[in-house]
Parts: sequence; structure tokens; C-alpha cells
Amino acid sequence: MKIALLLNTDKPNCFTVAFEVCNHLKKLGAEILLDQSVRNQFLAPDTHYMDFDSMIQDCQILVALGGDGTILHAAKRAAIFHKPVLGVNVGRLGFMAGLESNELDRLSCLFSGDYMVDHRMLLQVTIENQPGIYYALNDAVVSKSSLSRIIDIDLALDGKDIASYRADGMIVSTPTGSTAYSLSAGGPVVDPEMSGILVTPICPHSLFARSILFRDDKKIRLTASCLSGTDAYLTVDGEQGRLLSPGDCVHIQKAELEASILRIKRQAFYDVLNEKLINRRS
Repeated sequence: MKIALLLNTDKPNCFTVAFEVCNHLKKLGAEILLDQSVRNQFLAPDTHYMDFDSMIQDCQILVALGGDGTILHAAKRAAIFHKPVLGVNVGRLGFMAGLESNELDRLSCLFSGDYMVDHRMLLQVTIENQPGIYYALNDAVVSKSSLSRIIDIDLALDGKDIASYRADGMIVSTPTGSTAYSLSAGGPVVDPEMSGILVTPICPHSLFARSILFRDDKKIRLTASCLSGTDAYLTVDGEQGRLLSPGDCVHIQKAELEASILRIKRQAFYDVLNEKLINRRS
């Protein structure tokens, strides 16, 4: 079996965990693939280095070592090639991780088939009359800049205007993303096995502005109107940002692609929610 490793080299213990992962997988008979960009930082014997897309295309499973941001990035890239991702947490929260760094002996489950695959919806995000397509596993956010004043955001559904908000921004999230930024903004937890699109205003200047959960076949349009000297930004999964020009329309809908997340531990979503978010103290 060919297994690719994606390393978040910014994590202090990433290389230590990566060596342990490599050793476990090699003992199990795996062929290890690594991104050539880490060759100078992480040189492991009996491994193959190649460019990132070729690595994913050639592997059966992608193992991402890092935190939730690393797993998000890996899952979206792997979705293009219809490959599953296993997250190994070497970050702080690791809400999306399938294993903790002290559970590497359970990597043997990849070879015995003793695992589950969660299929998670992605959002497709575009800016009207501009090239480029972005994909979100968590969320797409239209928000003011750090020094800007409040902005006006018009929300349209299937081409029809339905609401206007004066707020710091608007979060459009998947069920997976309902436990991320949207939750911090007061949004509800949505079961990730559901398929829907959640819209949550950020600090709205209203007593009655609340989250709305739409069916997954609906098409969302956000238009931000900014006062003079105020900028609005589009941010996708916290890793891709773009300055919006006045009148830019952001279109968001369910993507045809979906992410495949491996789970080895037979742990229900609500058990993970309780462990990682409710009972977490640090």
C-alpha cells in the first residue's frame, strides 16, 4: 500500500511524530510518499519524494500530520483525486483528527480495513465576473478588515434577495464547519452527517439576526456594501483571502466534490464534541 504523508513543519513535534509514523507504516509493509518540499527538513530512508499533486494521485491514503488547518487543507486537495485522508493530531485541538500522536499503533487498522470513511460536503465559492474557484470544507467568510467599521451585507437565495444585515461579517459554513468559526459566532452545531448550508452573521447590529440553515441545493449570494474607507474580505477556510471590490458578489453553493475523512476510532461525533469542545479546559 502506498501512503502519502503531509507534514505541517510549523508544529514543534511534527518531525518526531513523522519519524514514528514512518517506522510504524514501514513495519506494516507500506511504501511511504513525501512532498519534495520537505526533503531538506525531513530526510527519511526508504521513502519517495515527489511533487504534492503527484504524491496524492499515486497514493491510496493521505496521512496529514498537524492540526485541524492541516487536515482541512489536505482533505480538500485529496478530494480532487478522490483520496481519503487520515488526520494525526500534532496540534492543539485536533477536532477532525482520526488519531492522536500517542495512538500510532492503531495505524495497523489501515491495512486490516478496520476503519470508517466519513464523506463531507464541500462548498464551491466564486466571485462574480472574476476567475477562480475556491473550495471550503469548513466555511467561507465575508467580513470587514481588522480596522474597518461595520459593513452592510445583502443575502440572496437562488437569485432572490431575502435579508440585509449590518454586521462585522457573514459566515457560510458546511455542517463540518458548524463547530468552527460559526460556533464561535453563536451558530448551532449541525450534525456532519446532514447536508445543508448554514449562514451565520458575525456580531450583527440587531436583536433578531440569527443563523439560518438552508437545504444543500440552495445557491447563496453575498454582497457587501462598505462605507468609504472600509474594506471587505473573502476568506475561505481561514487559508485563502481576497479583497473584495465594492459591489462584488460572492456566490456559494454545494460543490460536486466531497472530502473523505478516515476514522479509525469507533467514536461517535457527539463523543468527540464532548471531549474536544465541551470538556476541554486548555
